Amino acid sequence: MVEHPDADALAGAALGGRVAHSGFLEPEEADALAAALKRPGVAVTSSGGSPAARRRVVIAYPEHLPDASVAMTAVYVEGIDEAEGLRSAARVAGVPAARLGDAVHHADGVSIIVLAPAPHELLGLRRVDGREVAPMEVPLERVASGSRRELEVVVPSLRVDVLGGRAFRVSRSYFAKGVQAGRVRVNGRLADKGSVADVGDEVFAEGLGRFRVLRVEGTTRRGNLRVLVQTEAG
Repeated sequence: MVEHPDADALAGAALGGRVAHSGFLEPEEADALAAALKRPGVAVTSSGGSPAARRRVVIAYPEHLPDASVAMTAVYVEGIDEAEGLRSAARVAGVPAARLGDAVHHADGVSIIVLAPAPHELLGLRRVDGREVAPMEVPLERVASGSRRELEVVVPSLRVDVLGGRAFRVSRSYFAKGVQAGRVRVNGRLADKGSVADVGDEVFAEGLGRFRVLRVEGTTRRGNLRVLVQTEAG
């Protein structure tokens, strides 16, 4: 698998029949990269190792493939309570920020999601915030949180506020207020009241999660659209 944050390089790999991915990116950067990758022959998805993840890896792959993923794992450090201290120690040890995903707090420590294999510099840490530590690699399933599901919604149009209300089971007016407040993006771009989400588009709604339009299944007798969406919520 090729790792490169540049859109042209990622797209070139996908067009050449390979799966390629970026490192972990902040939400706006990930959405912008995903938007830049959308072109004929290239399929795009993203993952943070957990449905509720904020920092995400963008994956480009040939559109004839049904899906693609990237290997991730987690590193657990017992006895600390601040994720930023762990991040700082990891960076000082030489772990690139692009290898580090979201941190998850536990009652007795902190885990951090990373691209597999776990960086040896992170596993080799012996002090964090002045405390002696012994990091260990743990299965991603032990720290992942949030939920992902597919559901069919019936909507009069593909307007973002309409789809968002149905996807997250909130009122259209509530979701529309988020759009007006600048908390909703479509493929990395700020949504407005007239924005639509077509098949393949990804919508990020701050505080709610994200959803992706998978396909339009058909129409009802009343002319509404039956749309299959995939939602990720914390």
